[in-house]
Amino acid sequence: MVLKKAAFYGDPVENADEWNPEARMEDEIASELASSGLIDASDVRVAVNGEEARLTGQVLQREEIAIAGNIALSVKGIKRVRNAIRPKDMRPHNPGKEADARAQSRTL
Repeated sequence: MVLKKAAFYGDPVENADEWNPEARMEDEIASELASSGLIDASDVRVAVNGEEARLTGQVLQREEIAIAGNIALSVKGIKRVRNAIRPKDMRPHNPGKEADARAQSRTL
């Protein structure tokens, strides 16, 4: 299990009562993800359409993907979650070797 410090970004929203129900659910899911302490949701995006939430973006560990889906499903009004979150690729990137491999594959 991953324990992370809760982090909130941006200014508090005013007049949230005037939002449509989907926007309120998106805000609630995003707030729950940010405050859970179990997931780094800084690269996670939330969209709600009716009773379905769609989660996209990236997290550091695979375990966080399921946690994010469970958090979204716990929000009142959400019946389905399409979880398209992916783990971040933490491998070091070496463009020189990659470019060499592409060049070799073209010439073979």
